[in-house]
Amino acid sequence: MKKLFQIFLFIAAVGIAFGVETYIETFTATSNGKDIVVEFKTLNEKNVLLFELERAVNNNSFKKITTLNAKGFPSYYKYVDQEAFLKDSENDKVVGNSYSYRIKIVFKDGTSSYSNTVNVEHKVNGFYRSWGMIKEMFR
Repeated sequence: MKKLFQIFLFIAAVGIAFGVETYIETFTATSNGKDIVVEFKTLNEKNVLLFELERAVNNNSFKKITTLNAKGFPSYYKYVDQEAFLKDSENDKVVGNSYSYRIKIVFKDGTSSYSNTVNVEHKVNGFYRSWGMIKEMFR
């Protein structure tokens, strides 16, 4: 236990010494059987312009699904992904059970960095899947 504490102190000291800034405090994605709710809380939004939320389906490449403007101070953000089982485009199905999300943090100087990735298993009940497919036909 003492060794673990020493490692933690060393990592914290290195982070402080090199001025590493932490932007995301918590980042979660949960399925409620209908939608996927993505939530995150920021610790610091200094020089942050916006956040781009990206989604990957079944370990494929990430695609931007929404943009959230930074508030400029530590804040809470929530996005309800209602299209986790619909189509992205004519040739690209989003239907899957395993979804991954990450946040692209875009800074005012044009640079960016990424958060960690969160994963969620999403099993949509039959009623919502059928209704979603009917709505998709009329888009």
